[in-house]
Order: sequence, then C-alpha cells, then structure tokens
Amino acid sequence: MEAGKSTKPEDIPKMSNSEPVLGSYTAIWQSPNPHEREWIEEIFGPLFKAQITDGNHELVLDNAILLDAFVYCNDVKYYEQFRGKNAFLIHFLDENFEGLYEEIYRNFLGVFRCHWSNVFNEKYVRKMPLGYSNGMGREGRNLEPASQRKYVWSFAGQLAKSSRPDMAKALLPLKPYFLSGTDDISGLTFLSSEDRELKRLTPSDFSDLLLQSTFSPCPMGNVQLECFRLYEALECGSIPIVEKRFTMDYFHELLGEHPVPTVRSWPEARAFIEQLLNKPAEIDALQQRCIAWWNEYKQSYRGQVIEYIGRRVADPEPVQEPIMGKAYSIPGWRAVELLRHHDTHAVMRRVQRQITRVLRQGKLRVAHRPGAK
Repeated sequence: MEAGKSTKPEDIPKMSNSEPVLGSYTAIWQSPNPHEREWIEEIFGPLFKAQITDGNHELVLDNAILLDAFVYCNDVKYYEQFRGKNAFLIHFLDENFEGLYEEIYRNFLGVFRCHWSNVFNEKYVRKMPLGYSNGMGREGRNLEPASQRKYVWSFAGQLAKSSRPDMAKALLPLKPYFLSGTDDISGLTFLSSEDRELKRLTPSDFSDLLLQSTFSPCPMGNVQLECFRLYEALECGSIPIVEKRFTMDYFHELLGEHPVPTVRSWPEARAFIEQLLNKPAEIDALQQRCIAWWNEYKQSYRGQVIEYIGRRVADPEPVQEPIMGKAYSIPGWRAVELLRHHDTHAVMRRVQRQITRVLRQGKLRVAHRPGAK
C-alpha cells in the first residue's frame, strides 16, 4: 500500500482563481510550536511563500495568512490592523466558542476555523477540520491491512471524561485490545487491574499503536465531538468510529458524505465490530474506502481553500453582512450549542467535574485559557 506524499504547488489542479494566490502569502504563526502545523502545511502550504513566527501579536503584513488561537484573549486592535489588506485568518483552539467574532473576523477577507457551528456565516467563515497533530501524517508509512493488525481496537488518552468511559466499558469484551488512561480513572470501577496500569506513550508510540489497530474508537473530546484522534487514525489506516447525537450528525455536516462508521452509542459500536470480526475481506474493504475517501477529501478541501482565497482576492468586497447568525444573539446560545455535542452521560460527568472543581478550587472554570491544565 503506497503512502501519501506531500503536495507541491505544481500538483494542485489548475483553477481559474488559483494562479494569483499560489505561493503568494506569508504565514504568520502566533504560536511557536502549534500541534496543527504539519496538517495546516499540508492543506495551506501551496499558498505560502514564507513562514514567520511572531508570538507577540505585533507583526502585521499585507498578503498574509495569520494563524492564531485564543483570539478572545488578545487586543482587538491588533487584528484591526489587517483591515483593508489581503489577509486571511486561520483560527484554531476555540472549542468553547469564546466569541469576539464580529470584532475580529471582519478585519480579514476570510476566516478558516476549526470547531464548526452553523451559526457562522459561511460566506466569510469557512469550516476546517481539526486534522492530525504533528508527527502523525501518513507520508512514509506502510499501512497493513486492517484485518491483519495486532489489536481489534485501541485507545490511549484521557479516559474518565465525556463519553469515553462508556466507550471503554462497551468495547472491553472485544479482544485483543490496548487501553491506556492518562488521567484519574479511579472512578472507573469496571476496569481490571491490568487496564489501570499507566502506559504512557510517546507520539511515536501512539503512531505505532494506531498502525497496529484495526479500529480506533473516537469518542468526543473535551466539549465537542471532534478531536485529533479521528484524523490520526485515518492517516494510519486504522478504521475510526465516531459518534453522532440526536440533534447533530457533526461529521456529516463538517465533512459531507464519508465512509467512517458513525454510531449513536458505544454498545452499537461493539455490535458493529462483532459483525465484522470474522469477515476480514469486509474489514479490509472498509479500511480501503476510508483511506481512499480521506485522500480524496484532503485534495478536494485543499482545492476549495485555494479557490475561495482566489475568489475573495479577485472580488474583495468588504464584510457587510453579520459574521454570526441570529442565534448568536440569544442568551445561552453557547451552552446550548455545546450541549448538542453531549449525550446524557457526558453531561452528567461534566456537571460532576465542575462541582469537584468548585469544591477543590473554589471557582468555576467557564473558559480555557492558554496554559490552563
């Protein structure tokens, strides 16, 4: 199985608006070591002529793509200096929907953001998948058939939050597996003593684990359904399994039609895997569909990014419409939007975590701040 290869400008399909923008932008990174760098370079790299790390929110350039997180923590005046310039914003690490979108986003010709909601005006704000973290890209990897891998499934990471305990409990009967919780799992009484052993993995170890796993369950992240694990599994040829909610099929809205198995509950995921365990040809066919779709999706999404930027540069009309939909003005919108990512068990665990935090720290944490644990 041939591994994926990096994309060069000459590999990009020629589109009417692509020529003026390829290799025309300086990337301004506001984080010195972003986890998403390799993913963003794979998608946006053909647009970059240079990359610069600022880190102090001081550098302002024309023909620039600003890459920033936690924008609500910074002085809005910095972003206002990009108004009228050929500048775009890539906004990541905003899973809590912390705001200041109208004040910040309208200073750019367009914005690409992770953690999507339909409340954003897609004419100016474009959805962007989280992608994989550094070191997890496919280039140079040999992908074994899913049916020949060591583990039926694996999971390594924080285990005691969101819907993750339900995932572990449901899938434990499916062996062999690899399970490692990196947080306090003392309350997960269904785990055996072996499952409680801390098996800390380096990024290289985690990559090797995915390469040995037939299935990679991808329960929701901190507050949203999406996390890096989905895309890292796809890069390693492991078959991801994602969740959907009663009011939201998040990954269909984000990615369109896709072959990734999607379940409403983790017992449903167990039943799905059990049906395939003795059908290696079907497992390998599903793996191939996921790999082929992901390769095609990345190429298509890269083309959409280049086309959108080219179109905005060719007709840079000022942002006149609201950046946000009407729902954004409704009190409590953010809480409702985040609750849509949760099931009942995840909500109860979140409430319990907040109560514990109040008892221990005497305060309620309502937003993530840079450096917070």
